[in-house]
Amino acid sequence: MLKRTITGIVAALFAVGVLAFRDTPALSIVVAIFTVIAAREIEKVIGIKNKAIYYISLAFSGLVPLYYEFRPELEQRGIVIPVTAVVVIYCVVLFMLMLTDFENTKFEEVASVIISTTFVPWSFSTLIFLNDMSETYPDKFDFHYDLFFILLGLFAAWLSDSFAYFSGRFFGKHKLCPKISPKKTVEGAIGGIVGAVVSNVVLFTVFDRCFFTVHTIGYGWVILVSLALAVIGICGDLTASVIKRNFGVKDYGNLFPGHGGVMDRFDSALFVLTMLYAFITLYGVVC
Repeated sequence: MLKRTITGIVAALFAVGVLAFRDTPALSIVVAIFTVIAAREIEKVIGIKNKAIYYISLAFSGLVPLYYEFRPELEQRGIVIPVTAVVVIYCVVLFMLMLTDFENTKFEEVASVIISTTFVPWSFSTLIFLNDMSETYPDKFDFHYDLFFILLGLFAAWLSDSFAYFSGRFFGKHKLCPKISPKKTVEGAIGGIVGAVVSNVVLFTVFDRCFFTVHTIGYGWVILVSLALAVIGICGDLTASVIKRNFGVKDYGNLFPGHGGVMDRFDSALFVLTMLYAFITLYGVVC
């Protein structure tokens, strides 16, 4: 418990430092590094033996966030990269590499690598997208909304997890999904959802009263989105647990003592951040 707490404090201080420099490439560089580490953890769990697939997929994972960081500069120079075509080529190349060593490379492994090295990089990249919301929708969101949306997503994922842990520890009686994650309880899930909503309402109150110059969203939006994100976070956590159970591992890695690896810490956050970006985009287009 002590090790877990110390690691959490250090990670929180690191996150604050990164967010303080989010207007520089620092955020994107950290996102790229975490993306590569997460992809490596998943591929280690999968047990991919084809070295070419291993290194190409890791390189692809790290380049995705960096591309979105420097895309405006590239487009100003007339360099437009067709993302869909690149992804298709990437998938075809991996399957061709599978044929070069088909005796030791299973189709399921390559398919898992493709899914993980497309979903994970783009999910991590939503941190970059959220950090640019005021530029994407300048008539709806001011500069402070960028940080607010990032914190909204992280609070919904991480504080929900913390509230669920303590709620389940003190009040948990009914198992949520015993075959997937035996320690998770219904009471813990409810505590996590309530904690996420309350935390984000407090967060919104602070930003709305102290920072926002454009009041585009209200308490109703924050409450509904926080409820949805908390439930999505639980689903993301359970999905990661299913993958670990299928491959017979307890944690994806050990980068964070007491917490596991990057994927153990960001499993629910990747689902939450992706859906938050979708909610904001739909709100920005429709409203």
